[in-house]
Amino acid sequence: MKRLSLTAFALLAACSSGPVVRHDPTGELGVCPAPAFQDFVGQKYAHTAFDWRMLRIIRPGDAVTKDYRPDRLNVDLDENEVITRIWCG
Repeated sequence: MKRLSLTAFALLAACSSGPVVRHDPTGELGVCPAPAFQDFVGQKYAHTAFDWRMLRIIRPGDAVTKDYRPDRLNVDLDENEVITRIWCG
């Protein structure tokens, strides 16, 4: 049954409208997930799905705090809503 569920999940994921990355979505490990999301750089933000609890979207001109959170995923967008950088902090 478990194998069937994984196969069904893989098939459903292939039909999604954009890339989806699942990497410790609870954030319990406290590790920087940025390497797992690097394929999103260059993509339109609207065409992606980030499954991460601590997500901060940064648009041009946004004010951001400088506190360091190793489990927070930051996504920098340009003026066209294209992802230019993904990093932790």
